[in-house]
Order: sequence, then C-alpha cells, then structure tokens
Amino acid sequence: MPRKCEVCGTATKKTCIGCSRTAYCSTKCQKQHWFTHILECEKPGREVTTADRLVATAMTNDILIDSATMTDYGFYKITSDAESTIIVSLFTEMIRDFGIRAPALHKWRTEGRLHAEMVRIYREAGRTESDTKFQWLLQRPSLFSPDPSNIATRMYELALGFEHQTWIHTGGSPADSHDDITIAQQLWSADRKQCFRFYTSMLSSGGPTVSASDVWIQFGFCVYEDQANFALRNLYSSLIQICPFNEFCDAYSTSSLIALMDRKNLKASRRQVPSDLEIVLSGSPHNIQDVWYLKTFAVFDEGEVPTSDVLVPFGFLNCVDDAEMTQLRLFYGRLFKDYQISPSTLQEAADRDQLLEYIMKVPGLNISKVEKHFLRRVLKIQNRPTALALTK
Repeated sequence: MPRKCEVCGTATKKTCIGCSRTAYCSTKCQKQHWFTHILECEKPGREVTTADRLVATAMTNDILIDSATMTDYGFYKITSDAESTIIVSLFTEMIRDFGIRAPALHKWRTEGRLHAEMVRIYREAGRTESDTKFQWLLQRPSLFSPDPSNIATRMYELALGFEHQTWIHTGGSPADSHDDITIAQQLWSADRKQCFRFYTSMLSSGGPTVSASDVWIQFGFCVYEDQANFALRNLYSSLIQICPFNEFCDAYSTSSLIALMDRKNLKASRRQVPSDLEIVLSGSPHNIQDVWYLKTFAVFDEGEVPTSDVLVPFGFLNCVDDAEMTQLRLFYGRLFKDYQISPSTLQEAADRDQLLEYIMKVPGLNISKVEKHFLRRVLKIQNRPTALALTK
C-alpha cells in the first residue's frame, strides 16, 4: 500500500534507503527533507555532528538548540538577548542564503578556522565594516573558538541565569541568589518543582527537549513524532505569559491544564495541536498511559529508556537480548511514524493482551515473514498480568 511522501504528501512506495521508514516520492523531496531526516535516519551514511543539528535548526526555524551545539558554535558565550539574535541570524544567513552545509561547518570548526571562514564568506558576499552584524562578527573571533577549560563553567553560569530568569517570572525576588532559590524550593511539592523545570525550558529555549523525557511527556509534547512542535510551544508560551505560576501549578497537579487553557481564551490555539493532547494532559502528571512513554522511547533516540513496568506490557520482556529490544523499539517507531497508529488504541490492545491481533490489522502494514515470526513470539499474550506482578 502506498504511503505519503514526507514532504509533499504524494502517494509513493519509495522510502529512504538508509532506514526504509520515511517515505519520499522523489530525490528532490528527499534532499529537501534531508536536513532534518539525517538526525533520525538509522543509516545516514556518515557521522551526524552538531553541525547537522545547527543546520536543521536554521532550516526549520526551530529555536531549540541542544547544549552540545551551543558549546561547539559559540552560543554558550552569549551574554545578552541582542547578541543571541545576532549569532542566530549569522548562522541562519550562512546556511539558508549562502548555502553552507553541515560537513563544511564541521570541518571548519574542528580545524579551528570557523571564524576565518565566516569572515571570508561575508566579505565575498560584499559585506563591509559598515554592516553592524558583520562588524560584530569581526570583533569576536574567540567566540567561535571555544576554550575547553571554560565550557563547563560557562554552561553552569547559563543554567543559573535561566533559573534566575524563571524565578523572577514566577514571582521570585530579583535579589534572590541561587542558594536562596534552592532553600525556598525545598518546601515545594514535586509537581511544583516540575512546573518550574518546564517554565525554565520554555523561557530559555522555547520548550523541553526529548532528552528530558519526563517533562516532554507530562506536558504533552509526546503527541508529536518530531520536535517541530511549534503550535504547542506557542500555546504554552501564550499561557505562561498570562497565567500566574500558582494557577498553572494547581492546574497541572489536578490534570486540568486543558481547562486552564480554555479559561485563558486559548481554545483556538489549542485546537491547532493534535487532539491527543487532551488525552495526555487529562492523565498528567500521575496517570499517564504507558503508551506515551513507549512512543517517546520508540520514536526518538534521545528518549529515556522507560521503566520495566512500562516496557513489559508491550513485549519487551520477551526479547532475548539487546538486539531484539532494539528491533522491537524500532518496529514500534515505524508504527507511530509511518503508519500513524493511535497510541490510545495500542494501549487498549495491550490492556486486552491483543497486541499482535491489533498490529496485524494495521492498514497497509508491510513486514517480512521473519519479522512476523519475531512479533508472534515477543507479543504473546499475558503480558499485562506479568507487568502487574512486577509492580507489586
């Protein structure tokens, strides 16, 4: 059964040669999507570097930049919003307008000539010292040559700065130090601390990353199959600007964030987000279905490995080694990404010990005889009772 091209939606039977998971109707569409797909492809054909993440960020307007990329490309030394805007603009222009790609950026950085090459490119483009952005670049060669001995210190300072920014936003005193904040938070509930972590991720980088799986899942970002979740980020960004922190925490603890969004006149924005958000948030933080942890683990390499009580109902206990666990994880990833199965329906099948029956009926499912034999063994019935026994 044909699938839809990841880029244009055209029906096609063609897929990426590296992973056979993502569908493309043409080489043109695959090249257009490669900037982001390389980050998740099982066999991309070369080493994936922080330069690839930088390029993906620039090409997709994604404001989330992981800490390794921040370190490698000078972001960790930035001390103001104005400078942050300039450095993002520089890299975006180089990548989008001048066509500089990840292999070149990586080569220049590792050879210690990133700044020199950036200056050369801008000069060849006709930029002069009268250009404010170019002048800023000329004056900061050390920014693009990270001092390894200073990276850890600077990253720690950044984290403290983000913490302080969040503390003020949530009603804390600007005069409070890190120690003051730490002492105050000792009296907080776990839910309130989690909300503070979430606010920090929103205010510092536009939202949580998959590596912080608990925050990613509990605030509903798990409804997406990729990190381009702009509608949800925008929804939360609007909410935390108009909602008092205490009210937000109360809504989170009582699984009523959806009702809070609607009370704040954000229903229209909420409807731009996948409807599964209501399912996740209605159980968050303490009664989220296991399947959302499974989905995050299966779809994203950065996702944390769930606890055994989450994995067991989906057949992982029946895997004989790590290789089989990886095979099963990647299979579930295909179900979520390529076949767009309903997580809630998969959860219902697991609860009824009917995983195999449900999966074999997925429309258009294309698996080999060997894979079918594997699934029949690992998805055998009575997973649910076994899982319950482990939690006692």
